[in-house]
Amino acid sequence: MKIMLVISALRNGGAERVVELLSREFSKNHQVETLYFEENLNLYKISGKITHLNIYENRNFLNKFSKFFKIRAYIKRANPDIIISFMDQTNINLIISTIFLKPKIIATEHLSHDALKSQIWRKIRDFSYRFCDALVVLSNIDKKYYSFVKNCKIIYNPLYIKSQNIIKKEKLILSVGRLEPIKGYNLYLDALALIDKNLLNGYKIIIAGDGSERKKLELMARNLGLGIKFVGHVSELDELYKRAEILVLPSLSEAFGNVLNEAGAYGVVRISTPTAGALEILRDEVDALIAKDFSPQALSRVIIKAIKDENLRVNLVKNINLYRFLAENIALKWEELIKELKGQ
Repeated sequence: MKIMLVISALRNGGAERVVELLSREFSKNHQVETLYFEENLNLYKISGKITHLNIYENRNFLNKFSKFFKIRAYIKRANPDIIISFMDQTNINLIISTIFLKPKIIATEHLSHDALKSQIWRKIRDFSYRFCDALVVLSNIDKKYYSFVKNCKIIYNPLYIKSQNIIKKEKLILSVGRLEPIKGYNLYLDALALIDKNLLNGYKIIIAGDGSERKKLELMARNLGLGIKFVGHVSELDELYKRAEILVLPSLSEAFGNVLNEAGAYGVVRISTPTAGALEILRDEVDALIAKDFSPQALSRVIIKAIKDENLRVNLVKNINLYRFLAENIALKWEELIKELKGQ
């Protein structure tokens, strides 16, 4: 069988990790091609054929329509049996471009359904998804929202890290993510400012990540008197996970949250805002702590709770079970879906 994976660009994200996994696993038994439209940063080991199709040569009004013909023409030549597309805009482009063509289309969503703020684009997305052969989402909340799609499945992002035997932890509170408004770092800094400085004494606070908000957040941290170290983008997070005692994910919207599983593999106490991803991955008060809402007060309360109670921290880590997220199990879920569509 010929399988085509389609993504706008190969940068650094959860969707790209899934492309890497699927290209590797499907290459064992199928012919695989990965098609991308913009840049390839070569951060992942993509198996099989890799093709760049420039659909944005001229970013003018006519290009909004010509891209569909370019995609359609290429797919007719390549003649795949199944196409797996990644992210909403690419999903829409593929569904429109392949009308009346033979390939089965699997659209995958890596954002929460409510992350798309434009009501017009949300309606276009939702209407388009009615015409795909399957839609893959990351949480039960999103599956419930997309109940109008005829074949909606939950398949998680893969975790490549096996659980590590980490004994000694530092007094380190870590946060990992892009420094963009959706990641909630304003909320996080406000929450830290509510915590008694004596309680935070002895703790290092590190934020790993970069983005448009970095300078603003650094200034905010200084004004609040918070001794936070901004270390920028870190390609290999293993050493930070090994050292960290607590991870805080303050996102305002998160379809999944790969860092929650990565940190869990290194025995880090996980704290999060109540995003769809956190509610899917974590069990509040069992293997993690989830804030009751998205306020600084709610987030500060769970951080304080974790800092004060060593027995709680030990039990939260002891109860972490990552089996359902392991890459080999996720690959099996995808193979099952491919077989299901092949049989239709």
